[in-house]
Amino acid sequence: MTHPTPARTGRRGRRLLATAAVVGVLTAGIATGAAAFVAPGTNGNDVTVGADNDNADNTFIQPPGVAAKQHMDNTDVLFGRGKDDLLIGRLGGDTALGGSGSDILVGGPEDFAAPNSDVLVGDTGNDINIWAPGDGSDAFIGNENYDTMIFAPFVEKPDGSLVLSSYGDRKVPRVDIDEKPNFSCTIVAVPRSENLGFQFLVRFNVNGTPAVTVRQKDVEKVFCPSPVKGQAKVAYLNTAHPQFRNVWLSQVPGTVGAILKPTAW
Repeated sequence: MTHPTPARTGRRGRRLLATAAVVGVLTAGIATGAAAFVAPGTNGNDVTVGADNDNADNTFIQPPGVAAKQHMDNTDVLFGRGKDDLLIGRLGGDTALGGSGSDILVGGPEDFAAPNSDVLVGDTGNDINIWAPGDGSDAFIGNENYDTMIFAPFVEKPDGSLVLSSYGDRKVPRVDIDEKPNFSCTIVAVPRSENLGFQFLVRFNVNGTPAVTVRQKDVEKVFCPSPVKGQAKVAYLNTAHPQFRNVWLSQVPGTVGAILKPTAW
């Protein structure tokens, strides 16, 4: 897929450079003890949830009587490996790397608790990033294949954990994307002169006012809430001038369709 924005290297070379950079940073953190909770993943269809245990309440990390901050505000580092993984960061400014397979990346849900800016890297496969109201301004780098961004509230259990449904041989979270008249999204193309490295910014608006911005690189499709029952808004970022249009949720196929499917169905 091609994007109508800054010049890019070959997809294979770009993926290797991006992955090497992320893995290099994460490996350096692990080697020096600077990283927080690290979940390395397996070769199966993992569901990995951040531990949120690198914080001021952890006296192993933040010794009593030490005033200088030693903790990382619940930061987690989550890896997918083979197959199709679900990585959920929860609180903190998390980093998730999907690896091979078609992965689902969730930086939150963070419910407005700062810090809450996450970096999500899909790598290979048809990856999906889900952002929910209450999460912070994030960055999603899809890399290879066909990648999708979803902006929508999660369907949650009474204890605040995510409702997970079975789809094939994997687990997927569910979102509530229709009948949301107060929510909208705006796509902003990033000019080369900004030197940001992203092709688009997608701003999530509440009553027409931007609440957060999620940076997009090598992402092909974006879904946002619709005011209409049974519908969502969708835009294709691999077209010359991406614009949102209506789509019936019943017409969205595959893993994305399973995530968007209303719970009443």
